[in-house]
Amino acid sequence: MRIAIAVEGENLKIVKRTGQAPYFAIFEDREFEQIVEAPQGHAHDHHEEHDHGGNEEHISGHGKSLANIADCDLLLVQAIGEHMSEAVERVGIAVKKIRQKDGEYANEAVVNYLAKH
Repeated sequence: MRIAIAVEGENLKIVKRTGQAPYFAIFEDREFEQIVEAPQGHAHDHHEEHDHGGNEEHISGHGKSLANIADCDLLLVQAIGEHMSEAVERVGIAVKKIRQKDGEYANEAVVNYLAKH
């Protein structure tokens, strides 16, 4: 099973909000494979009011950030917004929430997730 998780960089520290991640760490089961960029389909601050010309444009923007993980089976997340969740669903990747206590770093979180499932 190919698993992706949002990270801040090579240190594999998990980014809490998946839609704001600069990178994804890719694992084949428990084994780390690589880090891939999360191309930002749109850049903005989620804390500010903004108009994306409708939900479809916003979802499409998030979809672009998933291009490098489209071959993954599962995306582990601590938090995911409505539009990012819809974009992930559209590319056919399952989403499972994890907790901070599952690990601060992607490798810990993946191992702990797989131990429970």
